[in-house]
Amino acid sequence: MAKKVKKVVKKVIKKVLDKTTIDEKIMENIDENRSLYNKILCYTKCYGGYLLAVGAGCSFGANIWWGLGLLATSAGWAYWAACKCRPCKRRNCNM
Repeated sequence: MAKKVKKVVKKVIKKVLDKTTIDEKIMENIDENRSLYNKILCYTKCYGGYLLAVGAGCSFGANIWWGLGLLATSAGWAYWAACKCRPCKRRNCNM
């Protein structure tokens, strides 16, 4: 009986996945809101290192190794953002 249920569930899932075009719906949503996604990505590139540094400061009290790891990551992020991220260097996040 369990095999029959499993086969029926697989068939139903396959039919549902064949009928829906999830990828196309996601791409349509991204295309409609392209400027918003670009702005979010740019601000993440510009200011993500600050968030990592705050996390490093908070985690030093719990575990020094996690804090050092986050601190090193935030330093790498700062180097990457200052030297390679041209839109952030101009302080213009309207890609």
